[in-house]
Amino acid sequence: MKLIAIDMDGTLVNKQLKVTKENSERISSAVKDGHHVVIATGRSYDEARHALEEAGLHLPLICVNGAEMRSAEWDILSSIPLTYSQYEEIKNILDEEDIYYELYTSKGTYTDNREKAYEVMKDIVLTSNPEATDDDVQKAALRRFRLGLVSVVGDFEKLMEQSDLEVYKFLAFSSDTAKLQRAFQHLKGVEDLAVSSSADNNLEITNSEAQKGVALKRYAELKGIPLENTMAIGDNYNDVSMLEIAGFPVAMGNAVDEIKEMSVFVTKENDESGVAFAIQKFLENE
Repeated sequence: MKLIAIDMDGTLVNKQLKVTKENSERISSAVKDGHHVVIATGRSYDEARHALEEAGLHLPLICVNGAEMRSAEWDILSSIPLTYSQYEEIKNILDEEDIYYELYTSKGTYTDNREKAYEVMKDIVLTSNPEATDDDVQKAALRRFRLGLVSVVGDFEKLMEQSDLEVYKFLAFSSDTAKLQRAFQHLKGVEDLAVSSSADNNLEITNSEAQKGVALKRYAELKGIPLENTMAIGDNYNDVSMLEIAGFPVAMGNAVDEIKEMSVFVTKENDESGVAFAIQKFLENE
């Protein structure tokens, strides 16, 4: 097992959205022992980098579900954006259902509604940390704006006028599951799209070539590592493509049932440093 791919939310980070000391130390030890470790996340580069820097980790990144790949020095190796026609079709479908969305681009993450972005972040924090106090939730939601991890624009169309802008992903949110399901059905009709989710209330929409599994395959080829010598660790539906191709798919203890069923090992939960536990078990078996 020479390559380990690790999801972030619900996997590498705990309910406080931090990388635990155990996870950080175990990953650093694996890298020191000669294993390749890559982070495969739906997050943007800025959001992923901030959490990793806090933990003292500097690892290659598969960002935005595979729309962007970065080296261990965090230089861009490749990008796979949505085409403008795909952008227009996705926008029309989401607008028709009145579904709020954010745009992940080569120049950062954007919202056209600060209040909704704030409420969405509060919901994300509460979903992963239901025992959090109101003060904790508000601080976490405001932190996203304070750190410049999301920017507010008055009009997405003005944003799209920038000739050098690449749109990597639509992240759509709604508490109305019927709306999301209808949008999902329509999006399936758009050519060359990948539609997944990282929670019950969202849809992650990218180019069909911008998936974690496709990116992991490219990264393994880049390093000359057979896929059978790869371990992938995840917890939700946007991890399916990389778990399907990895030689050793691992589910978090807090993963959805479908992810557990397709994995060969279920580790501890993200609040219990399940990533460190899985890597340790793997090293012992080796």
